[in-house]
Amino acid sequence: MRMLLAALATVIPVLAHAQGDPAVVGAARPSTYAGTADRIGQMAKARKTKTPPADDMPKGPKAYVGSWVIGKDGEGADTCTVKFNAAGGIGGFQLVAPKACKGVIARWDELYAWRVGADDDIVLADAIRRAVLVFHKLDADGWTTEGADWDRLLLQRAGRTGTGR
Repeated sequence: MRMLLAALATVIPVLAHAQGDPAVVGAARPSTYAGTADRIGQMAKARKTKTPPADDMPKGPKAYVGSWVIGKDGEGADTCTVKFNAAGGIGGFQLVAPKACKGVIARWDELYAWRVGADDDIVLADAIRRAVLVFHKLDADGWTTEGADWDRLLLQRAGRTGTGR
């Protein structure tokens, strides 16, 4: 019983104060120490400053945004130009592959998104995030899929290759 009375003795004055001026409850009281008010004001200003918005995309994939040429491995092989966009989507980032790619990429109709995989692989995925094509880094400017020479596809930036479809 004494504990209950002690608890009520503590709570009742706080509640009475809150009814009279609810804005004061929980507010900091001014400090009697010199300079404290300046520091509190500076901290309040620091909390109110807005931080610049963060980039939606990590720095790694940003480097890949733009037009790319895909084609079979071989002199004079057909090519097509796809675009890696920065807009996010299911399975990575938006991929634009025009109908002209249908004759170059066997599984063209499945392509939906692109992403950077392990070891700087470039992965072209379908709408349920499954890898359709995985391009492994070949050299500083190119990537290639695995497979026999006649099945392998090459991927390069559009500005570094000849004309494409």
